[in-house]
Amino acid sequence: MKNSSSGFTLIELIIVIVILGVLAVVAAPRFVDFTSDARKAAFTATAAAFREGVNQVHLAWLVRGKGVAVQNFLPIADPNVGGALTVNSAGYPADTRGVSRTLNSEDDCLDVWRAVLDSFSSGVGNDDAEAYSAEYVAEGKCIYSLKADLNKNVTYDSNTGEIGIND
Repeated sequence: MKNSSSGFTLIELIIVIVILGVLAVVAAPRFVDFTSDARKAAFTATAAAFREGVNQVHLAWLVRGKGVAVQNFLPIADPNVGGALTVNSAGYPADTRGVSRTLNSEDDCLDVWRAVLDSFSSGVGNDDAEAYSAEYVAEGKCIYSLKADLNKNVTYDSNTGEIGIND
């Protein structure tokens, strides 16, 4: 009588289990840690929204045919913004308070970001509660940096409307 059995031996099963364990240890962190990907996607979306907001303000300025700097160009209902949005002589967001009609301080950088975006969803400020910090560089230029990763930043030049996204 011939004893034939089909199936796997114990050593074959152990080898398969070890291989699956090694794959799980190597592959699982790649699929489980989506934090950095999510942070990058949120940053990119916020930066793109800022770019489009600046473009919309400029387009409104062009359509209205002003051709000059305009104080209180767009009313802003957000209480975190210092008032109505003012555009400079090139038609780009520059200020929400004061009469300079130019972007010339860190407060102006903060106010432009808050006026163009919803300040509650993309907070900017220099305290720990906000997601972004603002820095006035010079001559109408700002840098907005993601506090969780300072290499991710948005540069804004109110003289030309140019927005750079460094992610």
